Amino acid sequence: MSATATTRTGDHLLAVYLRDHFAGAAAGLALAERCQRANDDDPLGPVLAEITAEITADRDSLHDIMVALDVSEDPLKAVLGRAAEVVGRLKSNGVFTRYSPSSRVLELEGLLAGIDAKRNLWHTLRVAAATRPVIDVAALDQLIERATSQRDRLQAEHERATRNAFSPVGGA
Repeated sequence: MSATATTRTGDHLLAVYLRDHFAGAAAGLALAERCQRANDDDPLGPVLAEITAEITADRDSLHDIMVALDVSEDPLKAVLGRAAEVVGRLKSNGVFTRYSPSSRVLELEGLLAGIDAKRNLWHTLRVAAATRPVIDVAALDQLIERATSQRDRLQAEHERATRNAFSPVGGA
């Protein structure tokens, strides 16, 4: 395979990868927004408000990178990403009429997984930047730092939510 064909294949695969992550970003943002609404009156609410705003900015940063690389969005993937988040709401949590403490734990785990995937995306783009000078490595470093911060803050909240959800009544 020629160098030109290899470059075209790499560009195509990167475009598919970015579209998949953009769809995941839509699902992650929808989950963050729903979790934030469900926890507005909880100490978790302000943390989620801040992280939801950051996730919105991260999605916008991904969109900007896609534009710089001349990669268009895939509207179908974006719809499917949001639909996957909606389907995730249908899980049984033992409580059918209200938000359950176990719902909070599962939603935070979903957000943590999404943040890990996003942080891996930024690392992958750092590698891709070696052959794509339109990608701003310094901006990626900031995005990696922000994803790490998001993960640290949510991990602490996950531990608190887990204790609240699964500690025996009158227990620790």
